Amino acid sequence: MDAEPTQWEKIFQQDGHVFPEPRLQVMQFAEGLLQRGLTSVLDLGCGNGRHTVHMAQKGLCVFGMDNAPTALRLTREWLGRERLAAGLVLSDMRRALPFASDAFDAVLSTQVIHHAVLATVLGTAREIERVVRKGGIIMISVPLRKAIEEDSNEHEEIEPDTFVPTSGTEKGLPHHLFTPDELSSIFPQFRVTDLQVSGERVMVLQAIKK
Repeated sequence: MDAEPTQWEKIFQQDGHVFPEPRLQVMQFAEGLLQRGLTSVLDLGCGNGRHTVHMAQKGLCVFGMDNAPTALRLTREWLGRERLAAGLVLSDMRRALPFASDAFDAVLSTQVIHHAVLATVLGTAREIERVVRKGGIIMISVPLRKAIEEDSNEHEEIEPDTFVPTSGTEKGLPHHLFTPDELSSIFPQFRVTDLQVSGERVMVLQAIKK
């Protein structure tokens, strides 16, 4: 019961500018890449481009990928206003990523990969592992279970720890929720270097490929 891309397209058509600023942790992630001499990064599920634009501003070679054409249009327009360049790719993370193996020094994905049933999330994790070079870094953020528990919308549990809102903006979109140990375990080719709870609703993992 995965969400159709058209649902995300509708969300971005209606509320595409909801996130105008990059997350502080992503800003720190970009600085860390530069300090390590890592330059190529995939922003998986780039949305309106807030992180793609920030990383391009820092001089990184960025590819932003999303399955919503409007999201990529917003990103392209933002890059244009800033006179920046980045690769933009329309594709769905639920299928094989359209990049060669070892294509990137890093992958960033904020509040994206959990939007699927567990089997699909695991497939996305394998693809992330495939496209990151040895010694490369990932930063993945997902919501904590508490985020669902505190959501005012009702949810249906369609499999263990996978919930689908029955109302609200993300109605029908699956949300698979991990514990910290479970999130770490889905990337066996990586060594976890940091795992933090940001506030009380978001979990952020950083790891390096062995």
